[in-house]
Amino acid sequence: MKEVRIMDRSITMCMATKEDTEEILKIYAPYVKNTAISFEYDVPSVEEFAERIDKISKKYPYIVAINNIEIIGYAYASTFNERAAYDRCVETTIYMR
Repeated sequence: MKEVRIMDRSITMCMATKEDTEEILKIYAPYVKNTAISFEYDVPSVEEFAERIDKISKKYPYIVAINNIEIIGYAYASTFNERAAYDRCVETTIYMR
């Protein structure tokens, strides 16, 4: 874990776990429901979202930002394109509460 101080707030960054899925999904859901940012029409189920986290975590970092005991955001890297020429390219995603 790495602790980062932002304006007298202690933020802890750590790898997401399966147990974080519901809290992460609570952050993501309003983006799906109220914006076009995610390009999704329906909020995924907890099970589907857990599978996404698991799949991404096998190859790339999937981290959560925690203030006190509350997850306030998350970020992850993922495959930008499946073609071999893009092996070193990633897409980054960040969502905040």
